[in-house]
Amino acid sequence: MLHILDEVLETHLRNTVPLDRAIDVSFAIPDREWSTGLARPTISAYLWDIKRDDKRNVGGVELVDRGPTKIRRLVSPRVRISYFLSVFTGDQRDEHVLLGRLLQGVMKSRQISQDIIPVGLTTPGARIELSIGATEGNIARDFWSGVDGKYRPGLNLQIILPVDIGMGVEAGPPTTGVDIRTSDQRQPSRNSQRVRSYIEENPKSEKDVGDEKSQAGDAP
Repeated sequence: MLHILDEVLETHLRNTVPLDRAIDVSFAIPDREWSTGLARPTISAYLWDIKRDDKRNVGGVELVDRGPTKIRRLVSPRVRISYFLSVFTGDQRDEHVLLGRLLQGVMKSRQISQDIIPVGLTTPGARIELSIGATEGNIARDFWSGVDGKYRPGLNLQIILPVDIGMGVEAGPPTTGVDIRTSDQRQPSRNSQRVRSYIEENPKSEKDVGDEKSQAGDAP
């Protein structure tokens, strides 16, 4: 799943920044050995953290489209996936220009287009949201120290991904009415039974029309 997210993120950045093919996007560890071997301008997008997003995990049940049918399922749990974006060009001014373009591209497009989300990455129809995370607590310094790389500025890109856990059942047709059968237990005869029907004539409105009628000769 995560390797698919890598591909989707690269496509998203190339479309929104935009990035031409003269600029590479790498998901390798940006350590010193890696950086010295670069031959072209490169954006490093290193996946460095995955956490459960408790603020967005509300639980409950949702109804989602699955082709010609609807599926009733548990609300997909959300995870917060963090990529550290940094730029390598060999020239500091060029790096700042490209990093600024990355920042603008992410800020103007806060979610990934449904057109580039493949089947199997997330819940069908779910939104994948993007944001720039806070960097308090010396995140950047700790990051470069952890990967044995030379310190440079970067963006803490966070992706909110609904995880498709595959727990769902096909939903039946919507309920448009209900019959309530009552009878007088002191006189349990067929003629004493009554049926009260509530029928929703217009599913788009919340107005129900009640129609009461008695039925004689029905089986108990």
